[in-house]
Amino acid sequence: MRRMETNETSAVPRDAIPDALSPARPGDARLLGPVGAAADACLRARALSDWAQGPMYDEAENAFRTHWDDDPRGGQGWGWQNEYWGKTMLCFAGAASYRRDPALAAWALDKAHAFVRAFQRPNGYLSTYANEDLLRRNPDGPDPRDNACFNVWGRKYTLWALVELHKATGDAECLAAAERMADHLAAQLRRLGLTLDRTGTWHGISSASILRPLLELYRLTGNANALALAKDAIRAFTADSGSPCAILHDALRPEPIAEWHPEPTFWAKAYEILSCLEGCADWYRLAGERGVLDAVLAYERHLVEEELNPMGSVGCFDHFVHSAHRVNGMTELCDVVHWIRLERELLLLTGDPVHADRIEEAFLNAFLAGVWRDGRWGAHIVRSHGTRHLSAPPQVGMALHQCCPDNMMRAFFDYAGSRTARAADGALCVLLYTDGAVALGGDRVEVSGGYPWSDGPVVVRAECEKAGTVRLRVPRWSAEVRVDGESCTPSGGWIERPARAGTNVWSLGFDFSPRIVNWTGRNDDDIRDYVRSFMEYRNKTPEMAGLVREEAGVRVLSGPLVLAKGRLAGTSREETLFAATIRNQGWRASLHPAPRTAANAAVARPWTLLLERAGESRAIPVADFASVSNVDDPSNWFSLWF
Repeated sequence: MRRMETNETSAVPRDAIPDALSPARPGDARLLGPVGAAADACLRARALSDWAQGPMYDEAENAFRTHWDDDPRGGQGWGWQNEYWGKTMLCFAGAASYRRDPALAAWALDKAHAFVRAFQRPNGYLSTYANEDLLRRNPDGPDPRDNACFNVWGRKYTLWALVELHKATGDAECLAAAERMADHLAAQLRRLGLTLDRTGTWHGISSASILRPLLELYRLTGNANALALAKDAIRAFTADSGSPCAILHDALRPEPIAEWHPEPTFWAKAYEILSCLEGCADWYRLAGERGVLDAVLAYERHLVEEELNPMGSVGCFDHFVHSAHRVNGMTELCDVVHWIRLERELLLLTGDPVHADRIEEAFLNAFLAGVWRDGRWGAHIVRSHGTRHLSAPPQVGMALHQCCPDNMMRAFFDYAGSRTARAADGALCVLLYTDGAVALGGDRVEVSGGYPWSDGPVVVRAECEKAGTVRLRVPRWSAEVRVDGESCTPSGGWIERPARAGTNVWSLGFDFSPRIVNWTGRNDDDIRDYVRSFMEYRNKTPEMAGLVREEAGVRVLSGPLVLAKGRLAGTSREETLFAATIRNQGWRASLHPAPRTAANAAVARPWTLLLERAGESRAIPVADFASVSNVDDPSNWFSLWF
């Protein structure tokens, strides 16, 4: 096994494993077209507005004064106000880089410097918990609230934001503050005789998710404590301990994730586990331990086979509970963000374009469905059918913050950074086909054509500094691909073309024929109370009463898009929510452009889905799932089930 070249006296440790694909630098990839418009709306609302830089920021900072997290609801709640400053600043740092905006960067640095000086204690501690040693309550207690301590979890986001602010600006003060945080945490655990997996929530999974920002810090500084903490997380993940925290050890088990340990509705927490897996993939990059990557890939195979939900993300209401078979699909927006982040790590490490397929399907369906059109807020839970998604409610005593809207801007940056990459042999690899532009060194790649909503071809224009090779990803769903009108056979998911110095243009045609996919539904009885209570969201969406689905249906897909019925597509409520399933009924499907009308004016692209069988036909107005459902309106209705 190849081991990391540990040089703990070096300020710049080297990764043991180079990426198979090297992406563009932040700020060198831009989103255009409808996706770019959605990204710009989110940036305007959540990074550039007076609201974002005023009340939203101020409330996140104020949590470090009030220390509500020590004793939320008299000790019977879940205190994680400490995550919001870090999440907010991660988005500000990302926005400053994406936009190359020196004014935004300067504003964020001024705020960060004042924050550190006001709240970081002399020993390096920086958190909303007044009692710095409150790292756990009763990690073995039967009630999940016994575990309700997010001290390390929140420090993760604060440390990460300071690191990313340094990366965006080169600021030394932020990086030094992050180092002091790592030094304090390592000394604190030694003093208390604890390890990461003996702190926090969900058997230590929440605390151990600090792995990824620790690795980023170690790369920048060579900090020995950051490395020691990272090794502690890997130890917990790989141990034959019987703990649900041993996610890499358990990844090699043949049983489904939901059957590894009792009570998966408690421990199998999708957001936190995906965060840990992202860090594990990065550990392989740093340390070269192939067994770690193999385990991450094994876990990912479990997720693809057992937990892919109908919206293209993983999990059911933020848990791994056989989600690939749940009729009432529900995905937390944080889970979508971190599923995209995990798949991006695997794409860069392996070069396998199947991971780009998964990024695209999750982003265009589950993610965009959960981002409200003004970009300021979004869904907590994106669901497969109903009257509206579960809008993110302000959490844990906050008025302007919730975990999902605070995370969502990062997915736009991760998607932009996954568009085009450089392979180890120098080839330009075009990975995502929504409109956008990427600069890589002296080369520039522009993609246009309105994919995947347009009938026209995808146009790839590469301005190359010198002659070389361009590889064009072929999505696995496309039965045929044509390049410049010629049918081509992909190899390993790619079409390869020589590129000359100067301008190169290719026209790509994919097969967008609709695909009927049966859903292998199972009865939800084993989590019935759990599903029903959250489908109606404890009466916060009362119009959902009676709409919990009892039978499986089929999904209809066109390219990477999940198609859906809905009011915004011009589909009747009866057809959308109560029509009998076409599952196993012998229907054939074709998709036809529909004229724009007042009834479908709000969707990205209206179609008519024509279903035919002997002597019968049905014409159903449809659109893509995201644009029929991304409004917080109780009078809306939608369903991806046919």
